[in-house]
Amino acid sequence: MSKDLALPGPDVPVIDETRLLEEFGGDQEILNELRDLFLEHVPPLFSDIEEAAKSGDGESLATNVHSLKGACSTYGAPRLAMVCKQLELLARDGKMDAVKASFEILRREYDQVYEQIKNVGCGV
Repeated sequence: MSKDLALPGPDVPVIDETRLLEEFGGDQEILNELRDLFLEHVPPLFSDIEEAAKSGDGESLATNVHSLKGACSTYGAPRLAMVCKQLELLARDGKMDAVKASFEILRREYDQVYEQIKNVGCGV
C-alpha cells in the first residue's frame, strides 16, 4: 500500500444517502434516476481509469479520475471522491508508480460504492 495515498477515516460514509435526499428535496425519483445514471456510466469510466493506470497514461488517468470524482461528489460518495482527488493529484504530478501502488485502494472504494449505490432508494 502506498504511503502517498491516505484513506478517509471511518467517519466518512461510503454513500451519504441522507445528504442526497436532503439535497434533492426528498425526491426519491430523482435519486433513483441518478442511481441508474451512475450505474450505467461509471463502470466504463472505471475501466478507462484502470487501463490508464496499467499503461502509465497519467494524463488520461487524471482526466478520467477527475470525472469519477465529480460523479462521486454529485452522488454523495465522499470516500471515493477523496481517493479520486488524491489519485488525480498523483497522476498530474507524474507519480505513476504511486498511482499503480495505490490502485487497489481505489478499486476497493469503488466496489463498495458500486454495491451500495445499487441499493440506494430500493428500501434495502
